[in-house]
Amino acid sequence: MKIDISMQQSCSDNKISRKVAQRTRLALSRFATAIQTVTIRITDTNGPKGGEDTRCIVSVKLASTGEVVVQGEGEKVLSVLSHCLSRAERAVGRSLDRRRDNPIRMNRRRTKVEDEPLWSENERQEYQL
Repeated sequence: MKIDISMQQSCSDNKISRKVAQRTRLALSRFATAIQTVTIRITDTNGPKGGEDTRCIVSVKLASTGEVVVQGEGEKVLSVLSHCLSRAERAVGRSLDRRRDNPIRMNRRRTKVEDEPLWSENERQEYQL
């Protein structure tokens, strides 16, 4: 599982990026074999003005041709991240369960066999009216 983190300059801090990577590994570790890459984008939409303006987008690319994208907004970086990661964890679990629940379609073609008569000629004559 490869983790790609991109943060806006106003949000970026080496300590925060390490925590983001650690929390991502912790949240999605049980699906590590099914995940190719996790991309996390954290932006501050209003700049340093404050308020509910931190946006987090978590994109999880699954190994089996699928992608789960979760988006959230909030005031603090780590709270928004943990909310998005919990939603991504549930969405990835549902996606993988859905894939496992699909029945395996087997090729059920049968060669045509000539119908065998239910009655032999002798039995048919006995039971005719």
